[in-house]
Amino acid sequence: MSSVWQRWRNKLPQSESEYQQQIDPLRAAAPIPVLWLFGKTGSGKSSVIHSLTGAEQATIGEGFRPETKSSQRFDFPDPVEPLLTFLDTRGLGEADYDPAADIAKYSESTQLMIVTVRVADHALADILQPLRQIRKSTPERPVLLLLTCLHEATGEIDLSEGVDPFATEHPNHESPSPIPDALQTLIDRKTEQFAGLYDQMVPVDLTRLEDGFADPDFGGPRLRQAILQYLPHAYRQALLSLGMEDQGHRSKRQRRARWQVLASSSLAATAGAVPVPWVDIPVVLAIQSHLAMRLGKIYEQELTASHWAALSSAAGSRIATRMALREVLKLIPWVGMAAGAASAFAFTYALGMSWDWYFANLRDGRTPSTDKLREIFADELQRGHELWTAK
Repeated sequence: MSSVWQRWRNKLPQSESEYQQQIDPLRAAAPIPVLWLFGKTGSGKSSVIHSLTGAEQATIGEGFRPETKSSQRFDFPDPVEPLLTFLDTRGLGEADYDPAADIAKYSESTQLMIVTVRVADHALADILQPLRQIRKSTPERPVLLLLTCLHEATGEIDLSEGVDPFATEHPNHESPSPIPDALQTLIDRKTEQFAGLYDQMVPVDLTRLEDGFADPDFGGPRLRQAILQYLPHAYRQALLSLGMEDQGHRSKRQRRARWQVLASSSLAATAGAVPVPWVDIPVVLAIQSHLAMRLGKIYEQELTASHWAALSSAAGSRIATRMALREVLKLIPWVGMAAGAASAFAFTYALGMSWDWYFANLRDGRTPSTDKLREIFADELQRGHELWTAK
């Protein structure tokens, strides 16, 4: 067991660039999901990212970087190991916007297109015309039509106060809130205007707390469910887990750490699905060692020899035993792929969350107990398996 962890420690990437080289082949075989946001400025694209990820608006704004002349890219939580990549087309509404460059660049690299339209916006020619060209170029790529800013058409009525009228299921058989006639008229009009250009329509009202609405994330759960069906399983489960608990009680540092754990777990699951026995172990170990390094940086803790010894003790002998079993299962087609992905996800998640607890204690001046670290690992391992099977 000690020799396994010694090799794991020795494979620690010395830099981000070295780590990128180690996982580039994996990303080429199973790229990170890319969501193409398509809408006018002010139509709610940043609010969509905030609803999906929980990232602060300032972080989102600072995270975009140029991708093409008219588009920008945002990797969440960071470009090194993202869970999701968002592409934002910013040229819409400008007289010289030509979608040809975006079509050429994104037709093969984006898994899902999210078109954001304010429900009360009537000037839609600048969206409809390029969208028709994009849809024609890649008709097999799913398109979600997001109708935003519903409150602009509801007057004094706050739809988020009652039962969601757009939900397919209602708790305790409660009657949904009625949709105001003015809003329904606008929705019907958008349905006609975008006919044939989308696969699913999702009305949402994503507002800020200071706006005073009962639920600032109205429609957010429906949006997440609509997106989840189009994502690879590993990233689907990571995105699903982002919405499974309240992030409000976590500090900014804790949220960054959790995002890193989920990103690494998803990447490890992708590597774990490789159907050739023993091929994925070096990659998964590199991902896990990089995770330890990133968490140490987040908590501003140096990775000393004693820290490595403590971190490696979290899983004890379980790692070697599970790795061997998982690789044997890979000899069974399909069963082995599923087992490898699930195991890699759950183990990486458990290690990451255990190390998160460890580094948080060190930062607060406490000496973490090895026994407690193992206890937390066991609990988080079960949690990792639950996240992988969650629906």
